[in-house]
Amino acid sequence: MYLRSHIMFVQVISRMCLWFSFYVLGVFLLSADVKTYCDGFYFCYKEYLEDFKSGSISHISFRKRDMTEVSREQLRVTIMRANEEYGKAIEAGYPDYSLEFKIVGEHQAVNIKQVIFDGVEAEPSIFHIFEPSWQLAEIKDFQMEPVKANSKLAEVISLVPVSNTFTIRLRKRLVDKLKEKPRIKITLISSYGKKFIIETDNFIREYDF
Repeated sequence: MYLRSHIMFVQVISRMCLWFSFYVLGVFLLSADVKTYCDGFYFCYKEYLEDFKSGSISHISFRKRDMTEVSREQLRVTIMRANEEYGKAIEAGYPDYSLEFKIVGEHQAVNIKQVIFDGVEAEPSIFHIFEPSWQLAEIKDFQMEPVKANSKLAEVISLVPVSNTFTIRLRKRLVDKLKEKPRIKITLISSYGKKFIIETDNFIREYDF
């Protein structure tokens, strides 16, 4: 009788542990996907998408955009012949990496004033990108929009939660540093001091970005 009760107890605990493991794994990560494609002969893309069940960041999109050999050769025989310095500036901006965050649950527009990469030092370049062809090469480690870009809109309080999107551009040297980490953890700090944190498996390393 004692042995049977002990076995039943162990089985129940095992099921509870198994259920708990699946629950914990499913709380944060809802789905993930990676895809690659090319835009004609000029650019190729690699994109990672991840959705989350809980937390203030519901979705991230990480994209690598790089020139094809055809476009690099055309750059050399056209623009570089006319203006070598300008052509080299364009080429130096690639590969171009962008990371988009979807922030949910706030009742106002969210302005991000600071981005922290856990365990990695990164210097921001804060400016509007209006001409990527040469501005990408001007980015230090990552680029973000000026915090006052939507200051008036951020003062409006909505009766219902609104969805906010925040995007940064990253240089390859920062991506390489992040690739070395066991996990990716990024903290976004808003203009009103609230922190939005995303922590997930290192998809940069897993999918070799």
